Amino acid sequence: MEILIVYGSQYGNTQRIAQAMAHALMAEHRVHLLHVPMADAIAADDVDLLIIGAPTQMRGQRLMVERFLRGLERGFCGVAAAAFDTRISALGRPTAAEVITRRLARAGCRVVAEPAGFEVTGLDGPLAPGEEERAAAWASALVERMAVWA
Repeated sequence: MEILIVYGSQYGNTQRIAQAMAHALMAEHRVHLLHVPMADAIAADDVDLLIIGAPTQMRGQRLMVERFLRGLERGFCGVAAAAFDTRISALGRPTAAEVITRRLARAGCRVVAEPAGFEVTGLDGPLAPGEEERAAAWASALVERMAVWA
């Protein structure tokens, strides 16, 4: 399976979550992990699963992956997709993953999972204990679910 993980990260927490997902999947799948500025020219030619993540900032209104999301319709329509974010759980809704999930659906992607959130303990981190492991398990479960659907 070809998996593309695109993320935006300000303090490195979302990057660590994306890296944990990529590491968990790369033994059995071809995984491309791209920070959002590097993802502009990417198309969905061979992508089976798109995973997008960003930190929740300003209740999901400031998306570090906005540039990439604006280009989804030109190549990712019909591609299986899921979203995640990093967040301080006490800050409320909507979260970045919820906003990204809505944008994925509007662009014609097949949303294959509920939005996932991974907790940071403060505005600039660090990640709460166990969140990288939970992210790896979430990504692995997502791919397993897709294999059942195939």
